[in-house]
Amino acid sequence: MKKDFDFFCGIDPSWTGKNPTAVVVLNKRFELVDFVYSKDVEEILEPLRTHPNSVVGVDAPLIVTNESGHRPNEREFLKHFARFGLSLYPVNKKRYPFFFPELLYERLKEIGYSFESGNVFEVYPHATIMALFNDMRVFHYKRGSTKERLEKLQWLEARIRELVDIPSHFVMPRNAVKAYEDFLDSLICGLTVAFSTERACLTFGDEESGLMLVLKPS
Repeated sequence: MKKDFDFFCGIDPSWTGKNPTAVVVLNKRFELVDFVYSKDVEEILEPLRTHPNSVVGVDAPLIVTNESGHRPNEREFLKHFARFGLSLYPVNKKRYPFFFPELLYERLKEIGYSFESGNVFEVYPHATIMALFNDMRVFHYKRGSTKERLEKLQWLEARIRELVDIPSHFVMPRNAVKAYEDFLDSLICGLTVAFSTERACLTFGDEESGLMLVLKPS
């Protein structure tokens, strides 16, 4: 990955397009400078128009051509990370005849973001959380009762705040667990591509079938 990006963008997209997509932008000082939570594609793309020369991490497959099972880059990933107890949900045409992140990727390409350009990657927040915050152990923050999930998200927020400067005037979307989770996931996506410019990382797949970027386990 090239090193001279001005901004780090994280996107946690709705897989169906029926729910909002969370988008954050961090600057080089790891300050949160933009956040969007919307179902509208134009609003989702606006932070990238406002903050050019970004590198984008998206928590979703962006190219899906397989009819069933896992995609090739997912199988590569699992060979490296299954030993840590980390799994991946399979995405394929049978499960998702329409997959919103594919549409989002087509729109990203229209404004200059693509695998070929080296400025957009598929990322996986679980893997980043393991590498940055949890000693390569899986952190199951999406399981449990609402109370348990909130407690886990609050723990995750505290770890993120050790790295990211979130402005005091920023109103964090805590009114619903899903919105809170999506916001934190988008921050993790942004941190993934940010840290990948300065530390060892692994890539799985290729430009034609999808390129996944993961921080290298220590």
